[in-house]
Amino acid sequence: MDNVRCTSICTWTENWVEEEDITTNILSRLPVKSLLICKSVSKHWRRLICSPDFVRSQLRWSRENPSFIFFLRYENELIKISGEVFERIPLPFGQRPNNCDMICSFNGFICLTNYIGQNHNIIIWNPATQEVQLLPTTTLSKKPPKIGVAYGPGTYKLFRIFYPASKSQPGYCECEAYSSITGSWKGIGSVTYWPMSSKHVSINETVYWLISAEKDRTVAGSILAVDLEENFRTISLPEEVSRNLSLVDLEGCLSLISINVEANRFDLWVLQDYNNEAIWFRKCSEDMPILEIGYVFSVVAQKNEILFMLVERYFVYNIGSRTWRELDWGDVLRRKYPTAFAFTESLLPCTGTIGI
Repeated sequence: MDNVRCTSICTWTENWVEEEDITTNILSRLPVKSLLICKSVSKHWRRLICSPDFVRSQLRWSRENPSFIFFLRYENELIKISGEVFERIPLPFGQRPNNCDMICSFNGFICLTNYIGQNHNIIIWNPATQEVQLLPTTTLSKKPPKIGVAYGPGTYKLFRIFYPASKSQPGYCECEAYSSITGSWKGIGSVTYWPMSSKHVSINETVYWLISAEKDRTVAGSILAVDLEENFRTISLPEEVSRNLSLVDLEGCLSLISINVEANRFDLWVLQDYNNEAIWFRKCSEDMPILEIGYVFSVVAQKNEILFMLVERYFVYNIGSRTWRELDWGDVLRRKYPTAFAFTESLLPCTGTIGI
């Protein structure tokens, strides 16, 4: 009798675990808005959806199915596009403040900044859950600082390179870092390089910015990198690049797109590590018929595709099939010069404290 009872209990447990796995697999594929509603279905579903394991599972699925999110200048909303589905997302503070900018998207978060005078407000926002976190006050800066976010398992760190208002020395800049673990800023000290903009790529817990060439400050000369451990280094660019450069994350690899307007071509360079030495190799060199239509003002990558944004039209190049296609998005983004990012929804809190 005891053996029968034990067998019944084991069978019930196995069936329950299997059912739990199936439920997790199904629910993790739903949009976050739907998951927030599902939390009200039962206490069991609420515990499941709020569990760290489920949050990790949902984020893994979301990373496999990213969308694009667009920050529209002079508008009070973002636009998220998944395939042919458009979603308008109001900014968290209602009326858009002056000098508001979107810095990056990571782990389902949006990093927004608002620079007024020498004051610099930084916001971490999860547009799916509508959670907002205003970061602590930063050191006053003489000019708008440059921002970058590195992130890893269960943590993120925001780096802010700025010209301290208290220093009179020309060209002197410092860096401070905000840690999601401590919830505070820490001064790192002076830095030699000033990024060309806050536009950056974050890969494998490291931030990468383009920095100016010494002889010509209007063009990129190298790449500045800093990791979660606050180690700085510079990376040389390939020798055969144009003035029109963009850093992108191509399937987890730091990549560089060099557009040659005169030749109607672009080169795609990928950085690889050989024996602890950074080596660039040219993955492809392709004709760009779209340059006959207009100027490419922004570039962003997602999986193995590259989105090239023109003033009125948007084109995607697929690296695997080596083909172009035009995206028919109507007038939603036309003549609005948006900033675009790859975006993945998540249930993560803005503190980023749940392990990934």
